[in-house]
Amino acid sequence: MEGNLVSWAFFRSLLCEALGTLFLIIFGCWGAAGSGDLLHIAFTSGAGIGATVHLFSDISGGHLNPAVSLALFVARKCSLVRAVVYMLAQTVGGFLGAVALLLMCPVIPGVTVVGEGYTTIQGLFFEFFGTLFLVLTVLATTNSKRGFTSSYLQPLAIGIAIFVAHLVLIVPTQCGINPVRGVVINIVAGQVAGDIWIWVVGPLLASVVGGALYEFVLDPHYNTTYVVVEEQNGHEETKA
Repeated sequence: MEGNLVSWAFFRSLLCEALGTLFLIIFGCWGAAGSGDLLHIAFTSGAGIGATVHLFSDISGGHLNPAVSLALFVARKCSLVRAVVYMLAQTVGGFLGAVALLLMCPVIPGVTVVGEGYTTIQGLFFEFFGTLFLVLTVLATTNSKRGFTSSYLQPLAIGIAIFVAHLVLIVPTQCGINPVRGVVINIVAGQVAGDIWIWVVGPLLASVVGGALYEFVLDPHYNTTYVVVEEQNGHEETKA
């Protein structure tokens, strides 16, 4: 996937990351417009983002989230240069999506805020664990060592992870699990509070922990060498 970073293929990837993040912001936040139904919001976000990942994953990898790009870098699946430039493209796409929402909706939906009854630190932990669940899902479904084609499983699994995360996180934090999603809506809406940092620190910290955890602890499981012992008791037996 690395290839030449100064090429049409690379710029096409950046376009996909920007456009995909624009769709993520629109579908992920518009689901909250005029709806207090958690199931409706979660399904709209999960299905919309899963479909967007499927649309662009063969071209750019379908990161659409700085936390995902950083996790892939930590897990040695993406170069630092690509991760950083992807993050910039995602930020541009996120701002364009937020501006589009501002033009289409009388009140911009999806502004992130710590829910009533929750503290800032609790909100930070919610964002951390929600993002950790997401990045581990991404790393697992893109792992070629697992022995199956992930092209269709990847968007489905990611969509389900986002659906579940929204069911849990909408009330305490509005479910950012993406630094772009967690910040650009508030900036465009002019509602930047002092606790805005939790939607950046929580996801990025989770991406570092998740990338390292998967690469150095979980992924080595797939490097195990198996030996087939033939014709033992009339059948084959597999041992590690």
